[in-house]
Amino acid sequence: MASIFLIKEKLENPMKWFVESMELSSEWEFDDIIKLHHLGDIYLRENHDSVSFEDTSESTFFGWETAEWIALAGGKELIYGYYSDDSGSAEFFHIKNGKCIREFRIYDFENEADTDIGESPEFQDWADVAEYVDGNLL
Repeated sequence: MASIFLIKEKLENPMKWFVESMELSSEWEFDDIIKLHHLGDIYLRENHDSVSFEDTSESTFFGWETAEWIALAGGKELIYGYYSDDSGSAEFFHIKNGKCIREFRIYDFENEADTDIGESPEFQDWADVAEYVDGNLL
């Protein structure tokens, strides 16, 4: 299971960006064992050209509306992926230039909420989202 979003650019201060974007007042802590900063269940990973925020609770970002992802992206390119092998559910969003260019939702418990808009990457089920997330976002 995973829940993660990635900003496809280097942020000057990703911890400050996240706190301000999420309208939080909490302080980041450093986990000496895994050598990552975290804010509760959200772990921050910085790469040379991107920043990712992984939610180990898997509930913070789950179920957000498309408009909420667009607002969070704030003009930046953002990719979000969530999957649960327990429930057979998955969510995927790709926001670019202020628009959602790929949205995929599949829920084992609520078929009328399933959504498949955009073409790439191709997904048929939660396992396809899991493969993409594990191979590209984690």
